[in-house]
Amino acid sequence: MRKKIIMFWLVVLIFGLAGCSMQPEEKEPEIVRSESLEFDDDFLHIGLIQTGKESGWRDANSNDYQETFTKERGYDLIYIDGNSSPERQVKAMQDLIRQQVDYIIVQPIVEYGWDEAVEFAQEAGIPVIVADRQIAVDSDKYMAWTGSDFYEEGCKAIQWLEDYLEENDRQDEALNIVLLEGNEGATATTGRTGGLMKRIEKHGNWKIIASACANFTQGEAQTVMEQILNEVDPDQIDVVIAENDNMMFGAMKAMERKNVSFGPEGDIITISFDALREAFEKMVDGKLHASIECNPHLAASVEKIIKKLERGEKLKKKCYYIEEKVYDFKNASQYIKDRNY
Repeated sequence: MRKKIIMFWLVVLIFGLAGCSMQPEEKEPEIVRSESLEFDDDFLHIGLIQTGKESGWRDANSNDYQETFTKERGYDLIYIDGNSSPERQVKAMQDLIRQQVDYIIVQPIVEYGWDEAVEFAQEAGIPVIVADRQIAVDSDKYMAWTGSDFYEEGCKAIQWLEDYLEENDRQDEALNIVLLEGNEGATATTGRTGGLMKRIEKHGNWKIIASACANFTQGEAQTVMEQILNEVDPDQIDVVIAENDNMMFGAMKAMERKNVSFGPEGDIITISFDALREAFEKMVDGKLHASIECNPHLAASVEKIIKKLERGEKLKKKCYYIEEKVYDFKNASQYIKDRNY
């Protein structure tokens, strides 16, 4: 799918003029190409802008793309690590447009700041597919989005907690909750927090006694949880919810250092998101109550969208949700052997 030369150079000129007023970045985004920078028209050239390497989920997600969009399957994948920088991600899109790739896959760190870059891609005739998190851009300017229903994930977490309390005849107890949130402005954070809060607000006997952003990272979550435990009596905490598994692992280390009892074999109920293999191990070991799946295998859904566009088909919808489940300490042993990430 080659672009019109006039349109391409028009976009390059616009970028060049825009760049005159911008300060240069200290370091370019990491770009990994399968071979040389010379395009071979036997392949579809796919640019993937990843968020970074903040978690085990992200590693599994990146591996899925790299195993799907291979030379053997007719693709030339340009993988770009955004290094957790929204500015680097936008710069990466500009670079991909200059290279005249056939498709751009964006996995945004935050929703905002994409308007101009997406418009340039549209003007250059390069379809943009958004995956995982979303962008705050008119949906007419990109082809489609695929990923998780993060709001529903938040609702599933509280549904599991409600069922667990009822099973143990604890539904009428007062409940104090600690919440560890992900990146501010990220779709996963906004959605999960929204779903959690909507369901929590229905319980007059539940209260969030501490909440903090830990940016989806294990180390930061450990630090944040240590601060919370210094300010809040651990005996007053009934539930810890972390918006991904890695933050829960960090919180667990903080609790272990303070000799705080948690998990199915302890006192504090622990709930997280992603359902990594390590989370399954924690559930089997009696340290984690439940993990709400966030499926990292998005490449097949993205590929289906690309194949439809290559056949000249119109997409019937803008959003393509991926299937996900809920796992807990009671069923983890049945599924852990099949978890490869």
